[in-house]
Amino acid sequence: MTSKEKQTNMSSEARIDVHDMFERIVPTYDFLNHFFSLNIDKRWRKKLVKTAAVPSGGTVLDICTGTADVAVAFARSDESISVLGVDFSEKMLERGREKVKASGHADRIELKQGDAAALEAPDASYDAVTVAFGLRNVYDREKGIFEMARTAKKEGRVLILEFVPPSESLFGRIYGWYLRNVMPAIGGLISGFRPSYTYLYASISEFMQPHEILEVMERAGLSDCRAEKLTGGIAYLFHGLKQ
Repeated sequence: MTSKEKQTNMSSEARIDVHDMFERIVPTYDFLNHFFSLNIDKRWRKKLVKTAAVPSGGTVLDICTGTADVAVAFARSDESISVLGVDFSEKMLERGREKVKASGHADRIELKQGDAAALEAPDASYDAVTVAFGLRNVYDREKGIFEMARTAKKEGRVLILEFVPPSESLFGRIYGWYLRNVMPAIGGLISGFRPSYTYLYASISEFMQPHEILEVMERAGLSDCRAEKLTGGIAYLFHGLKQ
């Protein structure tokens, strides 16, 4: 698969109805995320929020916000920050709104249904634009990154937290086996929808390599682009600064 193909599509194994898949797994989505990562995903999101360094009174756009974990984390980090979370799944957003209400920060968090590759947000309107584990699900990843850059303010930060294909190291091979065999079996049993966890393996294994993501970020007009390896390379945090 070429770099361009990785940016725009996946193999037939991964091409299920992604929207329908997320609508179906809402009840167990949060539990399984934390279960499979041994709660490490919470630390990764906290790192994303800290790295964003949103100024007091600043604004955040979180795309592929899902059930709003990142949006809530930003709101909790500073009582003056406002967050807009965008996702294509209304059922995910419904669950997110419940969490936002329970967080006590509903006055500063707005959740809207939308397309990450065609955002309705104006140019240069957010101090930070983020995505956590959602870029793989965008039908055109390059457009998604360009949209993130477009909507970030000058000197604003664009941050991408994402899984990348397992490496050829011993750890990478063990991780790949876990993704391919363990997660579909357990995830399918608990969620009642095994294809979603077969898709997870395919979407990660066929995803862009770190250097390819950085290349797209630079083409989108971002500077100081870098990739930070997390937990042995299971995930990466990509940084970019809007010129």
